[in-house]
Amino acid sequence: QAAYEEAFEELFSVLDQMETRLSKQRYLAGDRITEADWRLFTTLVRFDPVYVGHFRCNLRRIADYPNLSNYLRDLYQVPSVSGTVNLH
Repeated sequence: QAAYEEAFEELFSVLDQMETRLSKQRYLAGDRITEADWRLFTTLVRFDPVYVGHFRCNLRRIADYPNLSNYLRDLYQVPSVSGTVNLH
């Protein structure tokens, strides 16, 4: 349980840091999409429907982070991406 609690706190600490970073720039590394953005996208797109319920990572949802939510939506709208993701 202690390991879970430590990982839980670290997860939300990192999400808070990314929220702050994305308040100052459009993507993780600046103004262009990089591989880092796509790697994060695959986790964020699953976070609310999967991590919140199944893994009990429920302190906050991605929907509760305005900048992360906008970032996720922005990446989702890249041509040909939305067709590869089933949000239902």
